Amino acid sequence: MPLLILIILLSVPYLEFLVFLEVGSAIGGLQALLLTILTAVIGIYLIRQQGIMVLNRMHETLQRGESPVEDILHGVFLLVAGLFFLLPGFITDSIAVLLATPPIRAVLGKIIVQNIRNSFYKNASGHKNSPRPPEGIIINGEYEEEDPKNIDHKK
Repeated sequence: MPLLILIILLSVPYLEFLVFLEVGSAIGGLQALLLTILTAVIGIYLIRQQGIMVLNRMHETLQRGESPVEDILHGVFLLVAGLFFLLPGFITDSIAVLLATPPIRAVLGKIIVQNIRNSFYKNASGHKNSPRPPEGIIINGEYEEEDPKNIDHKK
């Protein structure tokens, strides 16, 4: 896993540079630079607007007494999208646009929640192939072991 992160950290700037050169050769270097700055400004504005909407929706969800997990995930995706908009480059801006799109955020959020839920149930049940909680009646209780020598055998 650390090797994968290192490869990504080294390859993304290189790929961004290659894409910037291609775009710069097609439309001009100054225009490519201005386009990069413009996408960052517009992207941050959009992230701010959607972030306010997510915070309002989270507040309403909490007022109803419901779990705000979905809204929290939307907020995390918006945070990552905002960071990607701040990084110069067309690849990161494209990823940021995808993360800023509400339907895509909703699908990604459902996938993440489902994976966490499956992982939790696998760990809780002890079975690797158990994606669901055990069905049936669950009875919670306490027990105490007694020494058979101390049991009174009067009938």
